[in-house]
Amino acid sequence: MKRKLGPKGQVVIPKDIREKLRLAEGANLTFEVLDDAILVRPEPSPEDFVERFLSVKRKKPGRRVDWKSVLDEEYKAPGR
Repeated sequence: MKRKLGPKGQVVIPKDIREKLRLAEGANLTFEVLDDAILVRPEPSPEDFVERFLSVKRKKPGRRVDWKSVLDEEYKAPGR
């Protein structure tokens, strides 16, 4: 997909991309230069952040790990 750079450096983001990313006028974007490319990312709105945070399903806690035992075994391993 190609776009022309406007006289003041503006680029129009295609409508299908704006819709997919739910970008509306006034949305904040971040720009990052990667070698010879530009990465443009939307900053999540506070509402989107809260919505995503609340949608994470809680999992049962995993079993506890005795890190002292793990480290002791590692140091006792052959070649140490």
